Amino acid sequence: MQLTATRQVKCYHCDALTSIEVPDEDVNLETSHSVAAFGEQRKVTCANGHTYWVHFC
Repeated sequence: MQLTATRQVKCYHCDALTSIEVPDEDVNLETSHSVAAFGEQRKVTCANGHTYWVHFC
């Protein structure tokens, strides 16, 4: 996976923004409390210590 852009995602627990690298600047991001069975995704921890997954759609 080649990372080419940076985007901010909002934690669904506390709304804190976290910057992550994404494979394409046009990709749609979806946050979730669990890992997906397939597809590109990244585990993220916000500044308040909440861990969640970001799926690249």
